[in-house]
Amino acid sequence: PTSGELVVVSHGSEFQPLSEAQLLTGGDSLVLVDSTAQVTPQSPEGSEVQPQVQIADRYRLPTLGWILGGFFVLVLAVSGWRGGLSIVGMGVSLVVLALYVVPQIMSGGNPLTVSMIGAFVIAALTVYLSHGFSVKSHLAFVSMMVTLLAVALLAHTAVELAQLTGFGSEEAGFLAYGATASINLQGLLLGGILLGALGVLDDICVSQISTVIELRRANAKWKLHELYAAGMRVGRDHVASLVNTLVLAYAGANLPLFILFSLAQDTPAWVHLNSELLAEEIVRTLVGSIGLVLAVPLTTLLVSIWAERAKVLPSGGHSHSHPH
Repeated sequence: PTSGELVVVSHGSEFQPLSEAQLLTGGDSLVLVDSTAQVTPQSPEGSEVQPQVQIADRYRLPTLGWILGGFFVLVLAVSGWRGGLSIVGMGVSLVVLALYVVPQIMSGGNPLTVSMIGAFVIAALTVYLSHGFSVKSHLAFVSMMVTLLAVALLAHTAVELAQLTGFGSEEAGFLAYGATASINLQGLLLGGILLGALGVLDDICVSQISTVIELRRANAKWKLHELYAAGMRVGRDHVASLVNTLVLAYAGANLPLFILFSLAQDTPAWVHLNSELLAEEIVRTLVGSIGLVLAVPLTTLLVSIWAERAKVLPSGGHSHSHPH
């Protein structure tokens, strides 16, 4: 409607009353939907139709833009050009998800296969953009791919044994109808577990590789088993903190769900745990955590073998390969 025109705006209803936080104040920027045609579809020809507008949501994009800009500035200030490349890697990951993973799944591709290919591409791009084309990056990439294969096998086994169908969430239920009815929701669940694990694997693999290399530089005479043992001592602490972080991240994202379960006091706790909605989150958390735990000894062993053979210099100079 043009400026100055009388508009009827509806917000909330008798079936969905507004909370205190949803009430609007002067100066709020809003997203409006013109619903005039839906409200008065049978208006007589030539009669004046009063515009009807619904408030869809508050307009938040400027605030999100400021937060995103602050994140970019902080990353660049702390990490320099490497941080800039990691931001590029993050953007490329989103592009791969938007232009390959999602379209392929919607067109009927197997979600697990598509997610595995997408994870392969994302891992390669993020690792090499963030850490350069180096032996460290090669080791990290190989460790991530081997760990992801193990996670895929474990996730498939867990989902089959737990008889999860992929219908645990409300969003998945919406996909079961219309143009997306052909999507394999069980495969979509597996693909989500893979991509979720990938997000943390980069951190733990690169950290372990850097740790072992620095240990080798500080102790050039250490044998393979000594280097591996020292790396694992650091890795155990890393695993403990990351697993806790992963569990809390899932719990925080599903806190309203936990509150709803706590209110249903007439229902035994085991019934809630047995529900597909919660079982999916349990499998997702546990499989992802197992993947993190597996990544530590695998990465530590791989980099320990390379570090012993490469004779990494204590001064931090370039390494030269001297096979035994």
